[in-house]
Amino acid sequence: MQQSNPLLLTISNILDEIIKETDALEIEYNSNFHANKAPSITIYNYLQRIAKYTHCSEQCFVIALIYLDRLQEKHTYLVLNSHCIHRFLLLSILTAIKFQDDDYYKNEYYAKVGGINIKEINSLEQEFLEYMDYQLFVDDQQYAIYEKRLLEFGEIEMP
Repeated sequence: MQQSNPLLLTISNILDEIIKETDALEIEYNSNFHANKAPSITIYNYLQRIAKYTHCSEQCFVIALIYLDRLQEKHTYLVLNSHCIHRFLLLSILTAIKFQDDDYYKNEYYAKVGGINIKEINSLEQEFLEYMDYQLFVDDQQYAIYEKRLLEFGEIEMP
């Protein structure tokens, strides 16, 4: 059994709260990120799976959260719900890994980790980058703000 990760638990708790609110709206969406049926894996277990198999730095999870917030700010019509959160998480983390970490795998590997096929991950990556206007840099000040908020929300310690 995998050891509990306080950062991933805090991020999943935040996203679970958001998803609970947006799912209650019962809004139908038709984007490439939205699945017909919500995945059965919890957000926390999905984050743990990604962490276990990608070996990415914890900073990537904070940056991925920043990316998701930017996405929501730029595209208010995109509402994160249980039908799309897993794909958006996968792509935000994948993008953060490629931008932040020195070592990363091929998309085929990330597709297997995320439970989607290679064609889909390639297409979603392109769409995600376009949604982000290719603006991926996170300055130290913004990162520190998010890190501080995560620490306060989850009462956790960052490495």
